[in-house]
Amino acid sequence: MRVDAHPGDDVAGLVRGTRGESVVLVIHPGRDDLAQALALAAIGPLAVERAPDRINAVVVGEGAGAAAVEAAVEAAVAFLDAAPSTTGQVLAVGT
Repeated sequence: MRVDAHPGDDVAGLVRGTRGESVVLVIHPGRDDLAQALALAAIGPLAVERAPDRINAVVVGEGAGAAAVEAAVEAAVAFLDAAPSTTGQVLAVGT
C-alpha cells in the first residue's frame, strides 16, 4: 500500500496509522535537512516495530521532472510492495 508523506507530515504517525502487510511510504521533497534525516532514520525502526508487516520507503528527489519521476516512483513502489522479503529499505528516485 502506497502512503504519501508530504513536508510537515509525521512519518511515524502515517506508518502507525496504516494497516496492511506492506506499506511503502513515498517521501516527497520539501523537508529541511534535519527533518529529512529524521524521516529516513525512522524507516528501519518502524519496520522492526511493525514486523512481520513490511515497511519501505521511496524518496523523491528535489526538482525532479514530474512525469518521468512519477513513473519511476510507481515502479519503485510496485517493486517494494511485491518483494516479500524486503523491509526497512529506502530507494531514492529522481535524485
